[in-house]
Amino acid sequence: MPTEVTVQSTLFESLVRLSKPDAALQAEFLAAGFDMEKPRAVYPAAVFIGCQDAVVRLRYAAMDRRAAYRELGRGLVRSYFETLVGKVVAMALKVAGPERAMKRVSLSFSSVFSPVDIQVESLGPADWRVRFRGYPFPAEAAAGTCEGALRQAGASEPQVDVERYEPPDGFDLRIRWR
Repeated sequence: MPTEVTVQSTLFESLVRLSKPDAALQAEFLAAGFDMEKPRAVYPAAVFIGCQDAVVRLRYAAMDRRAAYRELGRGLVRSYFETLVGKVVAMALKVAGPERAMKRVSLSFSSVFSPVDIQVESLGPADWRVRFRGYPFPAEAAAGTCEGALRQAGASEPQVDVERYEPPDGFDLRIRWR
Protein backbone atom coordinates (compact mmCIF):
# COMPACT_ATOMS: atom_id res chain seq x y z
CA MET A 1 0.00 0.00 0.00
CA PRO A 2 1.52 3.39 -0.99
CA THR A 3 2.42 5.87 1.70
CA GLU A 4 0.04 8.81 1.96
CA VAL A 5 1.44 12.16 0.87
CA THR A 6 1.80 14.65 3.70
CA VAL A 7 2.03 18.45 3.65
CA GLN A 8 4.18 20.60 5.95
CA SER A 9 2.44 23.32 7.99
CA THR A 10 4.50 26.02 6.24
CA LEU A 11 2.31 25.55 3.17
CA PHE A 12 -0.83 25.99 5.28
CA GLU A 13 0.69 29.19 6.67
CA SER A 14 1.18 30.35 3.08
CA LEU A 15 -2.42 29.49 2.20
CA VAL A 16 -3.69 31.47 5.19
CA ARG A 17 -1.50 34.49 4.29
CA LEU A 18 -2.77 34.35 0.71
CA SER A 19 -6.48 33.83 1.39
CA LYS A 20 -6.92 36.02 4.50
CA PRO A 21 -9.73 33.76 5.72
CA ASP A 22 -12.97 35.24 6.96
CA ALA A 23 -15.33 33.21 9.18
CA ALA A 24 -16.78 31.30 6.21
CA LEU A 25 -13.36 30.23 4.91
CA GLN A 26 -12.15 29.38 8.41
CA ALA A 27 -15.18 27.10 8.77
CA GLU A 28 -14.32 25.44 5.43
CA PHE A 29 -10.73 24.93 6.63
CA LEU A 30 -11.98 23.40 9.88
CA ALA A 31 -14.35 21.09 7.99
CA ALA A 32 -11.40 19.97 5.84
CA GLY A 33 -9.35 19.19 8.97
CA PHE A 34 -7.24 22.34 9.43
CA ASP A 35 -7.77 24.30 12.65
CA MET A 36 -6.05 27.67 12.30
CA GLU A 37 -6.03 28.04 16.10
CA LYS A 38 -4.25 24.71 16.67
CA PRO A 39 -1.92 24.11 13.71
CA ARG A 40 0.01 20.85 13.48
CA ALA A 41 3.45 20.33 11.92
CA VAL A 42 2.23 17.94 9.20
CA TYR A 43 -1.13 17.15 7.59
CA PRO A 44 -2.43 14.50 5.21
CA ALA A 45 -2.68 15.66 1.59
CA ALA A 46 -6.48 15.37 1.75
CA VAL A 47 -6.60 18.20 4.29
CA PHE A 48 -4.58 20.54 2.06
CA ILE A 49 -6.65 19.56 -0.97
CA GLY A 50 -9.85 20.42 0.93
CA CYS A 51 -8.46 23.79 2.05
CA GLN A 52 -7.10 24.57 -1.41
CA ASP A 53 -10.46 23.70 -3.00
CA ALA A 54 -12.25 25.98 -0.52
CA VAL A 55 -9.96 28.89 -1.38
CA VAL A 56 -10.51 28.37 -5.11
CA ARG A 57 -14.28 28.13 -4.60
CA LEU A 58 -14.55 31.20 -2.36
CA ARG A 59 -11.73 33.49 -3.55
CA TYR A 60 -11.43 32.65 -7.27
CA ALA A 61 -15.08 31.93 -8.07
CA ALA A 62 -15.12 34.21 -11.13
CA MET A 63 -12.24 32.36 -12.80
CA ASP A 64 -12.11 29.19 -14.87
CA ARG A 65 -11.07 26.35 -12.51
CA ARG A 66 -7.70 25.68 -14.17
CA ALA A 67 -6.84 29.39 -14.29
CA ALA A 68 -7.90 29.67 -10.64
CA TYR A 69 -5.53 26.88 -9.57
CA ARG A 70 -2.67 28.42 -11.56
CA GLU A 71 -3.28 31.78 -9.87
CA LEU A 72 -3.50 30.02 -6.51
CA GLY A 73 -0.11 28.39 -7.21
CA ARG A 74 1.44 31.77 -8.03
CA GLY A 75 -0.03 33.29 -4.89
CA LEU A 76 1.03 30.37 -2.71
CA VAL A 77 4.67 30.68 -3.74
CA ARG A 78 4.59 34.46 -3.13
CA SER A 79 3.09 33.87 0.32
CA TYR A 80 5.55 31.05 1.00
CA PHE A 81 8.43 33.47 0.37
CA GLU A 82 7.01 35.60 3.21
CA THR A 83 7.35 32.77 5.77
CA LEU A 84 10.54 32.25 7.76
CA VAL A 85 11.51 29.12 5.81
CA GLY A 86 10.36 30.70 2.55
CA LYS A 87 12.62 33.73 3.01
CA VAL A 88 15.63 31.40 3.12
CA VAL A 89 14.41 29.54 0.04
CA ALA A 90 13.77 32.82 -1.82
CA MET A 91 17.30 34.00 -1.15
CA ALA A 92 18.75 30.66 -2.26
CA LEU A 93 16.75 30.87 -5.52
CA LYS A 94 18.08 34.36 -6.26
CA VAL A 95 21.64 33.17 -5.73
CA ALA A 96 21.16 29.93 -7.69
CA GLY A 97 19.52 31.38 -10.78
CA PRO A 98 16.91 29.58 -12.90
CA GLU A 99 19.04 26.77 -14.36
CA ARG A 100 20.37 25.61 -10.98
CA ALA A 101 16.95 26.13 -9.42
CA MET A 102 15.44 23.76 -11.99
CA LYS A 103 17.92 21.06 -11.03
CA ARG A 104 16.55 21.30 -7.48
CA VAL A 105 12.81 21.26 -8.26
CA SER A 106 12.37 17.82 -6.76
CA LEU A 107 14.10 18.85 -3.53
CA SER A 108 12.07 22.08 -3.35
CA PHE A 109 8.70 20.34 -3.69
CA SER A 110 9.80 17.53 -1.35
CA SER A 111 10.51 20.10 1.37
CA VAL A 112 6.75 20.69 1.74
CA PHE A 113 5.21 17.49 0.25
CA SER A 114 6.37 13.99 1.09
CA PRO A 115 6.69 11.47 -0.48
CA VAL A 116 6.34 12.56 -4.10
CA ASP A 117 8.14 11.36 -7.21
CA ILE A 118 9.40 14.33 -9.22
CA GLN A 119 11.84 13.82 -12.10
CA VAL A 120 13.56 16.71 -13.85
CA GLU A 121 14.93 16.58 -17.40
CA SER A 122 16.88 19.31 -19.18
CA LEU A 123 15.84 19.64 -22.82
CA GLY A 124 18.24 22.50 -23.54
CA PRO A 125 19.07 25.94 -22.18
CA ALA A 126 16.04 27.42 -20.40
CA ASP A 127 13.93 24.41 -21.46
CA TRP A 128 12.96 21.69 -18.98
CA ARG A 129 10.43 18.91 -18.45
CA VAL A 130 9.34 18.01 -14.94
CA ARG A 131 7.41 14.78 -14.32
CA PHE A 132 5.22 14.64 -11.22
CA ARG A 133 4.02 11.21 -10.09
CA GLY A 134 2.23 10.38 -6.86
CA TYR A 135 1.36 14.08 -6.62
CA PRO A 136 -2.32 14.43 -5.68
CA PHE A 137 -2.55 18.20 -6.22
CA PRO A 138 -3.70 20.04 -9.38
CA ALA A 139 -1.16 20.33 -12.18
CA GLU A 140 -2.15 23.95 -12.72
CA ALA A 141 -1.30 24.86 -9.12
CA ALA A 142 2.15 23.27 -9.56
CA ALA A 143 2.56 25.21 -12.83
CA GLY A 144 1.77 28.49 -11.09
CA THR A 145 4.16 27.64 -8.28
CA CYS A 146 6.95 26.91 -10.77
CA GLU A 147 6.30 30.21 -12.57
CA GLY A 148 6.57 32.15 -9.31
CA ALA A 149 9.70 30.32 -8.18
CA LEU A 150 11.41 30.91 -11.53
CA ARG A 151 10.64 34.63 -11.36
CA GLN A 152 12.24 34.66 -7.90
CA ALA A 153 15.27 32.87 -9.38
CA GLY A 154 15.64 35.58 -12.02
CA ALA A 155 13.97 33.96 -15.04
CA SER A 156 12.50 36.36 -17.54
CA GLU A 157 9.03 35.51 -18.85
CA PRO A 158 8.71 31.97 -17.45
CA GLN A 159 6.23 29.83 -19.35
CA VAL A 160 4.94 26.65 -17.74
CA ASP A 161 2.62 24.41 -19.71
CA VAL A 162 0.92 21.21 -18.63
CA GLU A 163 2.28 18.93 -21.32
CA ARG A 164 0.51 15.75 -20.29
CA TYR A 165 -1.89 14.49 -17.61
CA GLU A 166 -1.38 10.97 -16.26
CA PRO A 167 -4.38 10.16 -14.05
CA PRO A 168 -4.90 9.67 -11.23
CA ASP A 169 -2.01 11.65 -9.74
CA GLY A 170 0.59 12.43 -12.38
CA PHE A 171 1.41 15.02 -15.00
CA ASP A 172 4.32 16.53 -16.93
CA LEU A 173 5.17 20.23 -17.02
CA ARG A 174 7.19 21.85 -19.80
CA ILE A 175 9.05 24.82 -18.37
CA ARG A 176 10.76 27.51 -20.46
CA TRP A 177 11.91 31.10 -20.02
CA ARG A 178 13.92 33.81 -21.73
